[in-house]
Amino acid sequence: MDGANDLTQYVRQLELFRHQDHARDQMIGEILTRYEHLQRAYQEKCDDYSNEVESRRMWQTKAGTYDREMQALSKSLKTTESNPFVFVIIDGDGAVFQDMLLKAGADGGSQAGYLLHNEIMNYVSEAYPQAASQDWSVMVQIVLNLDGLAKKLHACGIISNTAAERTLSDFGRGFGRAQPLFSFIDVGSGKESADHKIRETLRLMVRINQCKHIFFGPCHDNGYLPVLEPYKLDPKVYPRLTLIETTPAEEGFKHLNFHRISFKSVFRSEKLPDRVERPSVSSVSSVSAVASPPTAGMQPLPPPVHVPTTNGNGGALLRSNTNESQPQRVASPQSSSGGAQTPTSWSVVTKVSTGKTIDISSKKPAPKKYYLLNVESQRVDEQFPRIDPNVEKRFKERMTKSGKNLCNNFHLHGFCKNGDACPFLHGEKLSQGELTLLKQKGYHDIDTKPRVKVYEDGTTQMLAT
Repeated sequence: MDGANDLTQYVRQLELFRHQDHARDQMIGEILTRYEHLQRAYQEKCDDYSNEVESRRMWQTKAGTYDREMQALSKSLKTTESNPFVFVIIDGDGAVFQDMLLKAGADGGSQAGYLLHNEIMNYVSEAYPQAASQDWSVMVQIVLNLDGLAKKLHACGIISNTAAERTLSDFGRGFGRAQPLFSFIDVGSGKESADHKIRETLRLMVRINQCKHIFFGPCHDNGYLPVLEPYKLDPKVYPRLTLIETTPAEEGFKHLNFHRISFKSVFRSEKLPDRVERPSVSSVSSVSAVASPPTAGMQPLPPPVHVPTTNGNGGALLRSNTNESQPQRVASPQSSSGGAQTPTSWSVVTKVSTGKTIDISSKKPAPKKYYLLNVESQRVDEQFPRIDPNVEKRFKERMTKSGKNLCNNFHLHGFCKNGDACPFLHGEKLSQGELTLLKQKGYHDIDTKPRVKVYEDGTTQMLAT
């Protein structure tokens, strides 16, 4: 019996062990499952941490970059704000100073500089009330043909222009001394010289942030319309560009809608006259006739002979008496000395009244010379003639043989400042056909359609588009 009891006990003990083993297996499985979940969560946290580290480093790098950019921008802004200025550029051939200022020479130039500076500062202070405009510098450039304008003013009787008295030159020196940034710039003859300088200077100034406002005086010349056309829709340029109007503005400038201002205390509001009216020969003859009354013993003469003479324009003037029904009497040489008076002979009349015969027939005026500008104010010639294929072949063979392009300065202008050091081909002179081909190649990168015709006297004509 004892053996049976022991077996039963062992069986129960075995079942207990099996139950415990099963419970242990379940516990271990549960532990492993939880560990797996914890390991996965840990890996996710590690990945998140790595991402945060990378992100933080990226933002730290960007923050450092932005900080350096901000410092550079702040420095640039301080530099920009430290030297603000207003720029004024005027075509002095068309915008002429007041007569009283020009006549005063150097003193008039100083006075003109003072008046112009005051006018500019008054306008700027009203246009920029929130800015410290009183600290802005004013830069003024008057661009002109000094000799040409001096001759014109002298011909109009406004100033003297002799070897001993150069009034306009004195005026320019006085104007330049009036303010440290005022300049009276002589570009010599040729309208294209002044136009090019003004156009390029204006193009430079509109890009400078320190230039707070620009005053431009072109309103007398339609040739500047293509220069201003690109700026009328530019929001950065349009608000800070003002046109100075001296003589009444041409219609094209009114359509641009730029703000216009006039400084009547400084500049003439009327154009210079073409010429000064001088007394005609007929008026001088009439004065002489009145000054010499007829004397006794004079014989009546037939009506006076009409002698053609010329005025300053080459037109004809007919000398005539005020009252043709009354006979004209001419005093003989003896009448002036109080001696015996003798009748005037026909030989004396003929000698006095007969002059050099002048042809008064109308002549067809010679066509005025001109050159053409495109919409960018670049000079373009008229349509080139058709190029001979043989000329073009020789032209290409010449460049292929030398391995160089032809020098435009040497062949088109006759001189190259680089001399033998020039990287382009000089060699023998080109034929007329080759020169035409070289000019044609020089226009490959510009608009060759003419928009403005500029005459030698400075007048312009807009061409149909």
